[in-house]
Amino acid sequence: MIDRVLLELNKTEGIKGSMVVGKDGLVIASQLPGNVDAELVGAMASAAFGAAERTASEIGMGNLEQTMIEGEHGKILMVDAGEGILAILTESKVNLGLIRITMKRAVDKIKAMLS
Repeated sequence: MIDRVLLELNKTEGIKGSMVVGKDGLVIASQLPGNVDAELVGAMASAAFGAAERTASEIGMGNLEQTMIEGEHGKILMVDAGEGILAILTESKVNLGLIRITMKRAVDKIKAMLS
């Protein structure tokens, strides 16, 4: 079921792959390109999101909704999906507004499936 949501998400222009990872770093579902190690990305995404959550809490920003890592060749956006984290790999030049709207719709479905 989650794989279907990820496949639909990956049809969005600029998205190269997507995954849902548990807060413990274990991959729940993955639709990433074949050259990407899902286990490694999942573990790192979980660690990065956890650090960002703690940072947001410590500086009084409330609950973390989204974090983004931007590199020369692309971005990874991560959003809280209840029991998991939705992580999206994108190209470097993307319409972030469209990506965020698409992620919001997908995360609502994923939260319902994980609860």
